Amino acid sequence: MEAKFEHSILENDIERLSKEVQERKLKPEQAEVPEHEIVRSVLGEKIQAQPPVQQATPQQTTVLPAYMQQEPPEIQLQVEKLIDLLFHKGLDAAIKEARKQEPLVLDAFHDSLTSKLYSELKKRKLI
Repeated sequence: MEAKFEHSILENDIERLSKEVQERKLKPEQAEVPEHEIVRSVLGEKIQAQPPVQQATPQQTTVLPAYMQQEPPEIQLQVEKLIDLLFHKGLDAAIKEARKQEPLVLDAFHDSLTSKLYSELKKRKLI
């Protein structure tokens, strides 16, 4: 079942992400870069903005990257809970928690987030 983006914090995050992607697209060096990669890059910078913190409590999603299907259910659940946090507390809160996770979880969250938000931005014609 596809999650709906209806929380006000997340709505603000989507608008902000859309603006950042649009600004990047205007740069000459980004002219040939696919929008999906620009979204990935913007989100990656947000995730990497501060060094990761120690291990924390996990968080919930519906879209995991294919490579995660072979990982233990506990690892998958950590990524899913981070995506769930995104829907309830917004992008900044989810990224803050993701930074506390091990690198595999952080990378999978980044990939899932990119896919999810890219689709939503395209659907709304914001990119």
